[in-house]
Amino acid sequence: MATITRELLRKRSEHNECMISTMEELTLHQEELTGISPVLGQSCRDLKILLLQNNIIPRMENLHHLKSLEYLNLALNNIRRIEGLERAEFLNKLDLTINFIDVDDLETSIDNLVDRQHLADLYMMGNPCEQDWPGFKSYVIARLPQVKQLDGTEVTRAMRISALQQLPALVAELRVLAEERRGRRSVEEREKEEERARKEEKARRKAARAEAMEEGGADGAVVVEDVSDSEEEDEDELTGHTPEVREEIYREMAEEKLEKDKREKENQPKWRGEKEFEAEQKASVEKAREREERGQIRQCNEGKWRFRFDEESKPGYVLLDLSVQKHLSSSLIDVDVHPSYISIVIKSKVLRLILPADVESSTAKAERSKTTGHLLVTMKKVDENENMVALRAARKAREAEEREEGRRREEESRRREGAKLGAQMLEAVDLRITREGKKAGAGAEG
Repeated sequence: MATITRELLRKRSEHNECMISTMEELTLHQEELTGISPVLGQSCRDLKILLLQNNIIPRMENLHHLKSLEYLNLALNNIRRIEGLERAEFLNKLDLTINFIDVDDLETSIDNLVDRQHLADLYMMGNPCEQDWPGFKSYVIARLPQVKQLDGTEVTRAMRISALQQLPALVAELRVLAEERRGRRSVEEREKEEERARKEEKARRKAARAEAMEEGGADGAVVVEDVSDSEEEDEDELTGHTPEVREEIYREMAEEKLEKDKREKENQPKWRGEKEFEAEQKASVEKAREREERGQIRQCNEGKWRFRFDEESKPGYVLLDLSVQKHLSSSLIDVDVHPSYISIVIKSKVLRLILPADVESSTAKAERSKTTGHLLVTMKKVDENENMVALRAARKAREAEEREEGRRREEESRRREGAKLGAQMLEAVDLRITREGKKAGAGAEG
């Protein structure tokens, strides 16, 4: 549930450059408002249009500062009586569609509108007094001669004359109906009070039973749950169109909205700055080093980094070229070289590789390129000739592949040249035959 606050008013004043004091139109519909707080009149004295429809406002209050008000919309609320408009001298339109103004409050409500001389448009459709009393329309037309349109219907001269003729009888009938309604209302209030007390007693019993079940479960005793209260809860579910039902519906809607906002907030990615990344990096490094100290040396590439070992460009050394994002901070990279393996933690993700040869870890050097961001780790071999046989074999295999590839390219080039030459020869033969044919045809004609 919500109330009118300065923050809400400022939020709804974007069309007026967030200036609250000079705002002339304010829209606060479907805000789950439970009342009209004094902040509204104190902050927005120049309002001409106020839209408060589709809330659960029970009373028309704190409107005495709005002297310039011309249009007030309180449709779909919990209003029981028209009041609080004594200072709204320029009120031209009032919308109270689907509220709870009944016959016992109708006379007082209309009395509070008699002095609103500029009131030309009135909407009261859907109120109990309009639905349950056939004389409602004639009564309002007779009591409010300034109203030109009632519930969207134009008030004609004939309608007004007829209403004025019926007014004495309508006043008497309304007062009888109001007295009957007050009697029924007192009975309903008494029943509601009894129902409220019964629900409180049921809640107390339920809490006591839950406590007993907890104690019984702790002692190992078997506790039988009474399902009668749950059946009664289903029977006690609020139904119908009453202020209490609307309040309950809006309360449930507010709870659902809060839960939805909470879920969305939890699902949103959390913003993390450099400090958070560094803390996470530190924890990942400590975890990786602890595993390695326990002897759990397993190759892994959690970040799917691209890397390449090179033992040829610098004989006697093992070079590791690792592709890292150019703009990644070097504080998020941790390199640990061991004689037989290398462990690198990059932004909390581990890259652990077995080296192709044993190296001197104490002399290893790590450098980053300023242009590409690549990480180059240079490690001197313990034995410069280690792995040389394999390197020479690999080099010979690459050279053989390159020679084979060159031979294939050369054969393909010769084949294309032969095909091109054959096509040219066929074209020349066709051209010669064509020319000879033309000459033979010319001789026969001569």
